Amino acid sequence: MRDTLPREVGQAIHILRRLRGLSMQEFAERAQLSATYLRQVERGERDLGIGALGLIAQGLQCEPRLLLPGDGRSPVASVVAELFDQAQETLQNAILFLLMEPDDSTRKQAMLALAGEDAERSRLAAPPRSRPPERAASGRTPSSSRRSGK
Repeated sequence: MRDTLPREVGQAIHILRRLRGLSMQEFAERAQLSATYLRQVERGERDLGIGALGLIAQGLQCEPRLLLPGDGRSPVASVVAELFDQAQETLQNAILFLLMEPDDSTRKQAMLALAGEDAERSRLAAPPRSRPPERAASGRTPSSSRRSGK
């Protein structure tokens, strides 16, 4: 039990940090702890004191209890349960469908493929940086070379 607790708590911290969109440096600044220490905690290599747990929870904007096992659940299950409870009903229904549908179901495979494809697309399709308008051979932008009404 002693060996698994730091790993479980570290995994919950890591997941919640990623869900919050925090880099390790941002997290360290918010938690007022060193990034090196926090990396070790996330990997389950360091035990936490109550004070450090409080600072980490503050940095993640959550209750410290969320990061600890409780009610027979792992910390990760607690994080997922809390996020699920906060999600919109349509998202909850989609998650429940994926959890209950058999793994070999073609509908489930199609949804997972689509979700994976969308995640990949969203990474690749970052908003393009604004570029100056293309210039025609005359040196004017295409829209400025048109005259209205003629």
